[in-house]
Amino acid sequence: MKHAIASLFAHRTNTLVACSAAVLLAACGGTDAGSSAAAQTAAKLAVANADKGAVLVDAAATAAAAAPLSAASFNVDGYEKEVQAASAVSAAPAQIQADSAAAGAAQADGGTKLLATLTSATPNATTSTYHLYVATTGSDSNTGTQAAPFKTINKAASVAKAGTTVHVAAGTYNGNVSTKTSGTATARISFVSDTKWGAKIVGTGSEAMWTNNGNYVDISGFDIRGPGRLGILNYASNTLVANNHIHNLTLSGGCTGDGGAGVVNATYGSTNGDMIGNVVHDIGTPGSCNGVQGLYSSNTGGKIMNNVVYRVSSFGIHLWHAASGTTIANNTVFANGSAGMGGGIVIGVGDSPGGVLLNNVKVLNNIVYNNPRGGIQQYCYSGATCIGTGNVVSNNLVYGSKTNVGMLKGSATGTISADPKFVSYNPTGTGDYRLQSGSPAVNKGIASGAPATDILGVARPKGGAFDIGAYESF
Repeated sequence: MKHAIASLFAHRTNTLVACSAAVLLAACGGTDAGSSAAAQTAAKLAVANADKGAVLVDAAATAAAAAPLSAASFNVDGYEKEVQAASAVSAAPAQIQADSAAAGAAQADGGTKLLATLTSATPNATTSTYHLYVATTGSDSNTGTQAAPFKTINKAASVAKAGTTVHVAAGTYNGNVSTKTSGTATARISFVSDTKWGAKIVGTGSEAMWTNNGNYVDISGFDIRGPGRLGILNYASNTLVANNHIHNLTLSGGCTGDGGAGVVNATYGSTNGDMIGNVVHDIGTPGSCNGVQGLYSSNTGGKIMNNVVYRVSSFGIHLWHAASGTTIANNTVFANGSAGMGGGIVIGVGDSPGGVLLNNVKVLNNIVYNNPRGGIQQYCYSGATCIGTGNVVSNNLVYGSKTNVGMLKGSATGTISADPKFVSYNPTGTGDYRLQSGSPAVNKGIASGAPATDILGVARPKGGAFDIGAYESF
């Protein structure tokens, strides 16, 4: 049987084919480690609003916007090359407000309105040599300068070269995005929403809203939604998907073997696809399709850190194919899947390229809460051996699942099985997922392998040790 995520890329010769670990018991005939029959009834998730929308309110104060670009610049081949190389990209919006068209669309298909003040800086940012600008008021016949911006991200992507930052102004950009040009290790190509979540990508069709084929590419700060089954589809290596809001993918093509995901590293021959500081939710409908995940990686290496993932059809975070050497740390993952499918975090390998063991994967400091079926699970196909050596599952808070932790090899250490005591919990995303002072997750994380900042850019640790979860609260 084809992999429910991987086979969605069957139209490409370098893509994945296999049966999904996401399908687990239901379609692949495997055994769910440590759990009873998948059909066992679990409590239904509470739904706070009738249209299944969500409002994620972060109560932390907004940080000041970064310094504007230097006015002293000159045009080089249609680029603005900054005289002062230390210019920064604004990453701190005022309260995000949906325009009337976007709000209407959101209401129509169960979309999400977010009032957010996430302000974390872009991880792994490098100094840019060239700058291009995109605005809804621009024209693709312009030169792409700040004074004469392009109208589409695709136009900027077509002329970007190594060392370019593409600045995208706030506004709604209808249509799918494709980025193909590669940067280098010392001159990455960065696509940045200058107001965090202010540049709204509203895709079309049943496939990917944003497809990236360029190595050493960053995609940061965008709001991405649409009718397809993929938010960001990445085929490349050494990439960074950071600080984005990816939500309300409606899977207009239906639940098929093609699957879907908020973000997917799709090519198991690629390496080091980082997913950091994203808010990913309402990817399909919880419990409706085994092959639809929140964050899915087939790549070797990479960091999945500081993300908030909820209300995904199957698993919040999923590793498969060749995903050895990946670190999953300080994520907050809740209300994913149903009593019969999915869960919080699943790690394993299988299918193409074959002959791979899951080695050196670290699952650290995550809050995995109220995922009805499973919390953190290792998984192999029935009768297969796929878990290798060097894997660590440590200092996670896992609670509210039928099976909180299921290990095939080795033991989880430092697991906390208790209510995390969020400031305010709501499974639809209307809560505040920072920690109360009395939370059992406060100061219970480990530093080794964990991110140096939290989802808001707050330095870790604030107290005597790292907090567990995406927010460093105390």
